[in-house]
Amino acid sequence: MAYLKITAASLIIAFLFISEAVSQEVKQVNSVDELKTVLEAGKGKVMLVNYWATWCIPCVKEFPELVKLYSAYKEKNFELVFISLDDISDKDTKLKQFLSKQGVDFTTYFGNFPKPEILMDYMDKNWQGEIPATFIFDKEGKPVKTILGAQSYEQFEAEILKLM
Repeated sequence: MAYLKITAASLIIAFLFISEAVSQEVKQVNSVDELKTVLEAGKGKVMLVNYWATWCIPCVKEFPELVKLYSAYKEKNFELVFISLDDISDKDTKLKQFLSKQGVDFTTYFGNFPKPEILMDYMDKNWQGEIPATFIFDKEGKPVKTILGAQSYEQFEAEILKLM
């Protein structure tokens, strides 16, 4: 009986280590300079940058549409960048669990901007910070479209296909 308890405990510990090893990678972005690096890495591809949060109902509603879009076009010079605006205390719990449940298998980002107005001005001077907020960039890395509010797969697809 003691042998079974040790084995069960060992399995639980092993599972926890394995889960952490394959958990969703979430990189923190703390400044516009760090954001510029992320955006520059997408040059050569049509890029869709989506600001969202797990507590935002419209964000959660459109999230699977974006994951589906990424799956359909990732091999066709399309890049999807998620930047969560969740509370920092939820980063390693709620956020990672949500991403895992949604089947996100690529690096995502957590926005920890000390002055959100600097981020908003950088992305689009007309953006007031509402989410979901989506910014589409052409293959040269130039911003071409700002979309505020939840959209459908078809609406996102129509926008990226114009640039592909």
